[in-house]
Amino acid sequence: MKIARRRVSLQSGPGSGKGGAPAASESGAPQTSVARLPAIYCDPASKYARAALEGGGYRFVADPRDADLLWMREGFEKWFERLQPFQLLNHLPNWQAVTDKGLLAEHLRRFDRVQSKYDFGMKDLVQETCCLYIDEERARFFGQLPSADSRENLWILKPCSSSRGVGIRIMWQFDELRDLYADPGKHDFDPEDERFVIQRYIRNPLLLDARKSEMRLYWLIPSLDPLLVLMYREGTVRLNSKPFVLDDFDNTLVHVTNVFQQKSHPEYDPSVVLKWSFSDLESYLVRDLKLAPENYIEGHLKPQLKRMLSFVSEAAASSLVQCPAKGLFFGLFGADVILDDTLHPWLTEVQKGPGLSFDDPVKQKVIPPMLNEAVSIVLEVRRRKRDGLSLRNLEAVRGFEWVIPAM
Repeated sequence: MKIARRRVSLQSGPGSGKGGAPAASESGAPQTSVARLPAIYCDPASKYARAALEGGGYRFVADPRDADLLWMREGFEKWFERLQPFQLLNHLPNWQAVTDKGLLAEHLRRFDRVQSKYDFGMKDLVQETCCLYIDEERARFFGQLPSADSRENLWILKPCSSSRGVGIRIMWQFDELRDLYADPGKHDFDPEDERFVIQRYIRNPLLLDARKSEMRLYWLIPSLDPLLVLMYREGTVRLNSKPFVLDDFDNTLVHVTNVFQQKSHPEYDPSVVLKWSFSDLESYLVRDLKLAPENYIEGHLKPQLKRMLSFVSEAAASSLVQCPAKGLFFGLFGADVILDDTLHPWLTEVQKGPGLSFDDPVKQKVIPPMLNEAVSIVLEVRRRKRDGLSLRNLEAVRGFEWVIPAM
């Protein structure tokens, strides 16, 4: 599978209408500056975002040039250099620094070598990871393999820039991989173009109802200068359809904790519950498994998750802050975390566009309030920056919790 390769360095405003005139509503009526509703443009592909924001006190406009905030899924890159002063866009220009699996690993490794702020490191956040498109790391990976392949030595191969579990493989036999990288020309394969990471597979995941599970976190970078990061108080817990076994490694119903992969499998059973809430998780841990104390998520797990996101954000900050001079950029991300059977959280990946559909009961309680608050936060940041005010103690922050606050 060909993967687009992206290079990221490792190092009067809109809504006032064109030409400074008062902005017009979609009906064409001019809006006065008194109690003016924030103007939002959603592209046609952002139907879930618009549906979640309907009724939130916003004014939707048909022309992105009239918007205070642009929410786009497609074609957003051309707007990086087109934004007007203080016009918001829901993408960071160098988002790949955290969402590309290889670049994230590179940033984490480089930061880990020099940081002294945290009393933990990369090895505590992610399973051992090698970027196979880098000669040194590829040699390190193949050099540490045992002389004879063994099911005890499980790894997961991931395309760097894919999502929804597409293209991943769980491996314990490596002859095919050795041959591919030993003579890439024979296979019409370019390691630097088709970029992969390989990561130790978590052999002991926490099992919920005997199934492998994964937490989805929602986190927000509302400002790059200064760097501000928040995590939403609620997320979702995703479960696989089939009971977990260390076998049948090609069966996505067992091993790939992704709703798209589950539902697209020919043997998917739609009666199986695939989503839990955080409170469902805590109840199961405390009462069924008796692995955790009361108030475990709030008192024990969330502080670990926020430290994880802080480490990730600071590791990638040097790339994230490289932005065009005009406009304001923010990012709403997803982060997937697997708990092992000791309740240690492991980061598996970060998504640029976390799924915003809310057609199941769990996400119905999470997505609309989370998205509305995220938009309120970035609009408050916009207003304060425009007026030269401090970004401390943002009034819009209620359900989000600070990871990196304004100093």
